[in-house]
Amino acid sequence: MDETVPENVIKDRNFFLFGVGLSYKPKDRIEFYGNVSQNYRSVTFNDIRTFVPNQEIDPNITDEKGFTSDIGVRGQLGTALTFDASVYGLLYDDKIGDVSVVTSTGTPGKIRKNIGTALTYGFETMFDWSISKSFFEQNENFSWHLFSNVALTNSEYTKSEDPNIEGNEVEFVPKLNLKTGTGVGYKNLMISLQFTYLSSQFTDANNRPTDSADNSFGIFGEVPSYYVADISASYKWKNWKLEAGINNFTDNSYFTRRATGYPWPGIIPSDMRTFYTTLEFTF
Repeated sequence: MDETVPENVIKDRNFFLFGVGLSYKPKDRIEFYGNVSQNYRSVTFNDIRTFVPNQEIDPNITDEKGFTSDIGVRGQLGTALTFDASVYGLLYDDKIGDVSVVTSTGTPGKIRKNIGTALTYGFETMFDWSISKSFFEQNENFSWHLFSNVALTNSEYTKSEDPNIEGNEVEFVPKLNLKTGTGVGYKNLMISLQFTYLSSQFTDANNRPTDSADNSFGIFGEVPSYYVADISASYKWKNWKLEAGINNFTDNSYFTRRATGYPWPGIIPSDMRTFYTTLEFTF
């Protein structure tokens, strides 16, 4: 039989978060920078609520605290290339996440709790290159640029009171996150192409493989690597603008998360190939 349990919980928090940032410009359009700051993540409503029997919440769950730092260089080379490259680190004590368990109902599931100390670090670079300015500067009607954003990230639980967690990768942290694309335009016509790739990532702190013996519910295992390619085009004529595009035009099958409950336990498939078009009029 159903039972209603009323709650009235108030958590007051008062604290300071400190940080420092430095930058140095040895010459025009080049800047070296560095930042270190305290970070904080409070327990949210979604962290402490569940409506499915195979998801449990640790009653002692508490806020996360830690530090964030980065150091890098950014700027512009000539008139055609802008860039930003940095190394970064993120440390969280009492990291909130999911640990695979056998629930009180006797079925495989997950418990959300403070898992331990999580360290995430890596290297990220971004550039935008105007090919038209490099090779076709005399043609003002033609534009062509190439862009890329690459993040290489490693993660690890350096400390945990739970068994078989220390040394594991932090969940939902892909080692490679790549976004790249190009845009070509002539007068009022513009065409853009973007490609995104994410490497595989675990969905729980236990780092359970997809072929786990108790995976009948589909809530354990990795999110496999996947890619998505999108294309769009737009044309302007006087006060009108027509825009159209195709998302996931290769019709790639992939998913980005494993749900424990709503809308159902298991993988949540992403959209297949989709089309869109818009017509805009500006007064």
